Amino acid sequence: MDRHSLSILNLIQQYDTFLESLKIIVDMGCGTGQDTEWWATLMNNDEPPQPYDFSVYAVDRDASKLAQVPNYKNIHKFNSRYDVENLFPVPVDFIWAYDSLQYSANPLHTLRMWNGYMNVNGMLVLAVPQHTGIEYYKQYSKGINGCIYHYTPLMLIYMLAVNGFDCRDAYLLKQFNDPWIQMAVYKTDVAPMDPSTTSWFDLADKNLLHPSIVDSLNANGYVKQEEVCMPWLNKELYFVDYISQRMDTPPATEITGSTPDEVTKSSDQSIEQPDLAEVQTQTLKPMPIRSKPPTRKSYRRG
Repeated sequence: MDRHSLSILNLIQQYDTFLESLKIIVDMGCGTGQDTEWWATLMNNDEPPQPYDFSVYAVDRDASKLAQVPNYKNIHKFNSRYDVENLFPVPVDFIWAYDSLQYSANPLHTLRMWNGYMNVNGMLVLAVPQHTGIEYYKQYSKGINGCIYHYTPLMLIYMLAVNGFDCRDAYLLKQFNDPWIQMAVYKTDVAPMDPSTTSWFDLADKNLLHPSIVDSLNANGYVKQEEVCMPWLNKELYFVDYISQRMDTPPATEITGSTPDEVTKSSDQSIEQPDLAEVQTQTLKPMPIRSKPPTRKSYRRG
């Protein structure tokens, strides 16, 4: 299983109370079902451990891959695209979409569909690659078959919020030297909006944006990615493209100057970033499947 996928799943596994509130899990774009099997066989932390016994919906349009998903009694296979209406017989509690949204030809429509599949306060966890950035200390830009849109952390936040997902009480991790953007968000009772007429300020007025995003928006009139600092599932806060406090870089290389005899060499072989925000205690909320979500405090721009 991919190291990123397993790292997120292992963090989620620590939240017993949250997991106990779930009944139906969806693995969107499940492929051959490694993550599907993880969900279907997940045990709690009791002594002795007991199975959660989730109903797991495995969705993939590739029938050959779907056929390789294990035939467990609690796994239900859907050979379908993941952006069609009325895909499931009942609302779901949790959507797992690791390495799948980037293959949607219309991600705004797809996220609207996913919102419609879910119970209010259900959680969506997703990871998409950023195809332009820094990886292995080098600038890169990639064109990947089947991937039409270029994702950045801010654009993913906007797409989620405009489709009624809570990006205020949310989780985000995008590290320097790592192309993956990882997010966990709750579905709210706010209906999806029209992206052609909905601004960042509109999303702030609906209390769908993290305070660091709202502060940047109010200060600049737009959002600066370097000013966004949000929690991840390990209960710590991170800046986007977070760099370890003192990260060693590859050995300095000679750079030819403006004349053949001019050569410069960088003496600083480390990268620094402002101090990591202090550890905080936000945890995943148990999902009240049938109850009305709590009233959210207004957070309007000043």
